[in-house]
Amino acid sequence: MGATSAAVSYWQDLSLIDDQAAGRQLRTIAASPSDPAVRNGVSEVRKVREGVGLPPSGGPPNGLAFTTNVKAVLTRSLDTEGDVVQVWMVFDRYATSPKKGTDDQPLRDEVDNLIVTWKDGDWKVTQERKWVRKSTGPRSYDPHSTYAFRDGWREVTDG
Repeated sequence: MGATSAAVSYWQDLSLIDDQAAGRQLRTIAASPSDPAVRNGVSEVRKVREGVGLPPSGGPPNGLAFTTNVKAVLTRSLDTEGDVVQVWMVFDRYATSPKKGTDDQPLRDEVDNLIVTWKDGDWKVTQERKWVRKSTGPRSYDPHSTYAFRDGWREVTDG
């Protein structure tokens, strides 16, 4: 449960548009400052920025903010001890801006994952090659499917 909770928290709180903030966050939550998760995460933020017409580096423009809501998770251990865990997440992502309010076309039912490893008394994100190679894709998730539940998908609730 700790690995799942950490992965969901990290995913929901990660800066998506400010590469410098994302870098600080990733260095804090990564297994090490040199873990590929830091470099790759900052690179993804910069791609998003460029994709919406912003310079590759900088803060959020004019109060733009994103909210990520994880709805379901699937957790799989990548080692025999349970110290390295892949957490697949189904989530919605909303943008909010002062001029437009809440996004009327949010991303819905997106799927992505984090690999977390138990290190120094905490769950940390890793993209170390040996664990990425062991990762697997999930079976599809449907909140009304008994098969999804049997496969290990669990809904995430607030509270």
